[in-house]
Amino acid sequence: LNIYFAIKNFAEQRAELSIINVCLMTGAFAILLINSYQRYLLGRSVLSFLASILFSVSAILFRNGSEYYLLLNVVIIITFFSDRRFLISFTIGNLLLFIGIKIFLNSTFVFDQVPFSRVMFNMTWAVGMMVLALLFFKNEQLSYQKQVEEKNHELENMNQTKEKLFSIIAHDLRSPIGQLKSSLEMVNKRYITPEQFIEVTDKLSIQVDQIYGTLDNLLRWSVSQFKGIKVVPEKVSLTHLIEHQAVQFLQPSLEQKNIRLHTEGLQQQVWADPDHLTLIFRNLITNAIKYSYPDGTITIRAYPDNDQVVVEIRDNGIGMPAGVRDSLFSSMVMVSNTGTSNEKGTGLGLKICKEFTEKNQGRIWVESAPGKGSSFYVSFPK
Repeated sequence: LNIYFAIKNFAEQRAELSIINVCLMTGAFAILLINSYQRYLLGRSVLSFLASILFSVSAILFRNGSEYYLLLNVVIIITFFSDRRFLISFTIGNLLLFIGIKIFLNSTFVFDQVPFSRVMFNMTWAVGMMVLALLFFKNEQLSYQKQVEEKNHELENMNQTKEKLFSIIAHDLRSPIGQLKSSLEMVNKRYITPEQFIEVTDKLSIQVDQIYGTLDNLLRWSVSQFKGIKVVPEKVSLTHLIEHQAVQFLQPSLEQKNIRLHTEGLQQQVWADPDHLTLIFRNLITNAIKYSYPDGTITIRAYPDNDQVVVEIRDNGIGMPAGVRDSLFSSMVMVSNTGTSNEKGTGLGLKICKEFTEKNQGRIWVESAPGKGSSFYVSFPK
């Protein structure tokens, strides 16, 4: 509009008004430049001051209705200024200019006067822009309000999840720790002999492993929630990581249930954080052991799939219905059932698996049916 009216006013021999149009146009480009350097307060101040002066001059000299742009300026100032000093000073300044111009227009002084159609255009355009500015502001407020409501809803769900999680963990830790404490007291008070205590150490060892796994998951999850997950990827051999780290740690649990472990294709290599992979596979294999029947079989199979390597961990245990399967990785739902030997769990392990898998540019999913076992799949970049 400023380009158009600069040319039109110059053609109609209103050079002064044409210069004002050019100044407004130049000021607009200057504000864009200032904003590109993220000096937003400076840009808004320049805009408001420049517009106030130039609109006032054109309204006084040419009686073209530009004083209504001062009201538009007030709306924009109220919308975009957060600093109270600037907001009050610019608002009062523009309102005083508007009142002063309206008083001055009753005088007989006329430097030049544009056609009435131009006055109507400026008045209409100013009012239309005020409506647009208010609609924009209202839309921004509604957007912020919606974001706040969504964040509040997320926080409520997270708090509910955490409360449920800690209640489950407190319950599941109290029982094995209490049994361990009782057993040690019985030995100390000579209620049982050291030889009799050795007979129950296998069971106590498994319980201690379960406590360790729960606490490790809780610690990792807490760190990921408060500090975020830092990924340091490298080339990782699945053979070494699964057979010599994850499975070795879980060997007592496998022996307790007499579960056979079958592996194939583990010569594959992936690009991921080895500590994260160890945690992921420990949790998935622990789950497979938990829901497998004694004397069962767990199969760990790796195979390439385009630019990914997929690892399947399959058991022939109790399986799960579709409703449980679909909510297994939901961040707002804690799913945990008792294992085939009454093993307890929190549901936290699978959430950690999902978070750490996705942070390593991978994917996790499950296939399962009641009575037919479960297959958990994780994929990572080659």
